[in-house]
Amino acid sequence: MAVAEALKRRGLSGGRLAWGAFAGLIVVHVVLAILLFDPKPYVGGDNAGYMILAESIRTGQGYTDIHLPNAPRHAQYPPVYPTLLAFAGALGGRLVAFKILSAVFSTASLVLLFALGRVRLGLSGGPALVAAFGLNAVLLYYSHWVMSEALFVLLTLVALWASDRMLQSWRWLATSMAFALLAYLTRAAGLPLLLALLLVLGLKRQWRHLAIAAAATVLVVGGWWVWGRLAAGEGALTYSSNFLLVDPYEPELGIVGPGELLARSVNNIRLYAVVVLPESLGGMAPAGAVILMALLTSLLLIALALVGWVRDVRKLRPLELFTAFYAALIVLWPEAWTDRRFLLPLLPVLLLHGAAGLVWCLSFLRVRRQAWALPLFGAFLAILTVPGHVRTVGYNQRCMSFHRQGDGLACYPAPWRAFAQSALWVRANTPEDAVVVSRKPRLFYYFSGRRGEVYPFTTEDEEMFTFLDDIGAEYVLVAPLSRTTYQYLVPVILSMPERFEIVYEIGEETAPAYVLKYKGAGGPGAGPRGGG
Repeated sequence: MAVAEALKRRGLSGGRLAWGAFAGLIVVHVVLAILLFDPKPYVGGDNAGYMILAESIRTGQGYTDIHLPNAPRHAQYPPVYPTLLAFAGALGGRLVAFKILSAVFSTASLVLLFALGRVRLGLSGGPALVAAFGLNAVLLYYSHWVMSEALFVLLTLVALWASDRMLQSWRWLATSMAFALLAYLTRAAGLPLLLALLLVLGLKRQWRHLAIAAAATVLVVGGWWVWGRLAAGEGALTYSSNFLLVDPYEPELGIVGPGELLARSVNNIRLYAVVVLPESLGGMAPAGAVILMALLTSLLLIALALVGWVRDVRKLRPLELFTAFYAALIVLWPEAWTDRRFLLPLLPVLLLHGAAGLVWCLSFLRVRRQAWALPLFGAFLAILTVPGHVRTVGYNQRCMSFHRQGDGLACYPAPWRAFAQSALWVRANTPEDAVVVSRKPRLFYYFSGRRGEVYPFTTEDEEMFTFLDDIGAEYVLVAPLSRTTYQYLVPVILSMPERFEIVYEIGEETAPAYVLKYKGAGGPGAGPRGGG
């Protein structure tokens, strides 16, 4: 009480302190995002895929995979994020503009988390959650990549913030549903959010609201499903087609069975609890004492979040149901997709449940002075990230100096550097309509401007050569990016080396890359261009 009175005499109140802390944390987040900014393209294929779709939209070619030889309609990624990129790309400086857009989304998500925390936890709740999430290494990591994570988190938080009031008026229901539908059209993983909203409307017997919301959901989800089925008829991929595979990268292993699905779920729970969440809390690669601290913090946060979730789930609000549905989704899907990026949308609500659980535990233990609890909660989680940020910022600034000197590939790992250099060679030394087979055709298209496809995951020589001939392949890139290259592609090349000719070689001895000219099934001179 004495502290509160002293603050009031100085013109400060709890509300002003909360807003001041929030503003300061936003500044820290933006500064860290700038220090961690990475100007080069991300080596995952997804970001190149988004940029390709944006280019397709911006140039009037529709929603198509223009990097593939036959440019089929695209069905894997919903259209909201590529459409936003297309608008941003029209302003010029596309890669930098795209990256800045991600930073804007990550910063805006903190505004929504602050609002949600104030409503759920009181004055100190908003700043505590912003401190814990705004300095989180995974959020900052995706604040500078051309990926849909930051946008998806923002849309999800807007929908959840509005959903707490959606039974009060049509305005809040419409807002929550609109942003939930936008989240779904950003990532198909937004489906748990829609299910949570619809289920709450049903449990609350809001039949008219449920009918309208369900109709909107059927229209949007059904429309995207129909588009996907039509596009898949042209050979396009969808996430749902891979969901029940034992391994999406080894389709020959087949569909997962009930026992395997249970084993997968148990193993995913273990991975998220003792590997992914600790890495998310302690930095991208926690080291030394931080590893143990991050692990203990992860287990404690899970325990507190379970307490908070159980305490609040009886109120039948969408946020608690979304937590359960989304957690079930990432636990059930293939272990190959178990990663920090898929945990990121769950992380802010996990922190919210953890903070609520902490408050409940202190009340249960009859702790009188609780004002310190949530600020300490946020501060501890923020401080836990500091060693990782110091290490990462130092490395990133060295990479930025190389980039300013004109060597934008210097900080790629050796295999990726050789891959990019090979693609740049192809851009400079092959016809614009050349078709190139590689492990990462979307990223290869970004660097080379040449269309191509990934080789089939098959050990059958005839099937591989039929594929090369059918797509009119003229070049094949062998780069040490994936075990599948040596599992499927290299054995076929070695089985009939006379059909290939090395035209470019680069890379370190331990990570060489080769551009091979494919001469066709008929041997030398039989390729699509007659060997020219």
